[in-house]
Amino acid sequence: MKFLAAVVFALFTSTASGTPVADLESESPQLAGLLVRYTSYHEALLKYARMQGFREPYEMWATVVHEVIHIDSAAHQGYFIEGIYYEPYVSPEHWPRLRNRDIAPLMRAEERGLIHSVYMQSTPNNNLGNILDEVNAYTHVLRFVCKHEPASTRRQANNLIGHLNVVEAYLRIARISARSDYEALLHNRLSAGAVTTLTQRAWSALLACGIPSAELATTEAADFTRAVESLNKPRLR
Repeated sequence: MKFLAAVVFALFTSTASGTPVADLESESPQLAGLLVRYTSYHEALLKYARMQGFREPYEMWATVVHEVIHIDSAAHQGYFIEGIYYEPYVSPEHWPRLRNRDIAPLMRAEERGLIHSVYMQSTPNNNLGNILDEVNAYTHVLRFVCKHEPASTRRQANNLIGHLNVVEAYLRIARISARSDYEALLHNRLSAGAVTTLTQRAWSALLACGIPSAELATTEAADFTRAVESLNKPRLR
């Protein structure tokens, strides 16, 4: 335990070029600020990263950043996006009544993978807002990992793609089987804005990291975005 604490302290306080925290400080002051705010969580979260099978330094610190984004977003009840908090968050009243337990059995074969088999099964009561929370956290750390530790990119990218697949399933199933909820989501400016903003940011991060566009399922989210834009388009009188 003392050894791990010493490692955490050395990694976090180092100002030498080439360490994950130093690189984060220079490239993303907002994320570095989160690390400072939640210093007391670092040791436990690094242990958690190792439990998840991460061993390389950048992916381990990416896991810490990912988790403190969740913690900070929950504390402010808004999605942390580059230092700004965007409402709504995950409260059920902002989202379709569907839950992971409703969505998982109806996902298409090509949408299924680790996120379906592990995350969806272990969080049956989570909703679309929770899925977007995961999309947001993975989006923030993906470019950092792919820039500094390319060999670790695929695992982060796969998890992000897996959650985007869940978003696709939520939107499709709501559109087909819970039309009133889908229409309510379309007309809820804050919730619809979260869907469009967070999915578009995720696609951009994946493409910037060299993930082929053919791997990205975008049909439902793209159609949803177009519908939202159409609703918000000024109309001539």
